[in-house]
Amino acid sequence: MHTATPQQRLSLTQCLAGMAVVALTYILFFKLNDWAFSVAKVSNHISWVFLPAAIRMLAVMLLGWAGVAGLYLGSLTQLGDLLATDPVSALVVAAVSSVPCLVAARLVQRALRVAPDLAGMTGRHLVIFGLAGGLASSGAHTLYFVWAAGSLDPLAGFLPMFVGDTLGTLIVLYVAALALTRLLPRGD
Repeated sequence: MHTATPQQRLSLTQCLAGMAVVALTYILFFKLNDWAFSVAKVSNHISWVFLPAAIRMLAVMLLGWAGVAGLYLGSLTQLGDLLATDPVSALVVAAVSSVPCLVAARLVQRALRVAPDLAGMTGRHLVIFGLAGGLASSGAHTLYFVWAAGSLDPLAGFLPMFVGDTLGTLIVLYVAALALTRLLPRGD
């Protein structure tokens, strides 16, 4: 028996609302990251801690392509200068910031045999999804920047981007788990 994934059950209105929430949340976390971790910035696009990475993975796990669309829109808003000077590059960078996480999520979901409705996920699963998302995103960004620069200089950004995406995801997941344990009643 095939169970529909959450994103397959969404109406158009729900998809559009989900896209808007993802885009706004991505922008909010991007601003929060700039404020809280400005000392961890390597460049305008790379940080040793990057909280929006968690939004990437959660959005695509819960909303599929609607999550990708929300991430794409949120990414574009953070690329204003590039959008004004080199719109094609901005459009590609926004795609590189959104699509690879969906691919990673689907591969991990299949490899770990996580149900289409994500039921039964464990903390270990979330860590693996987070690592896969960080690897997919930093790998795709690095490949794009190597191709665009025509040199191997952007390879230096891979490690801080991967670490930043992974740490950002783990921080958000830990804070969310902590909040849930405080908010949800205990079954004593």
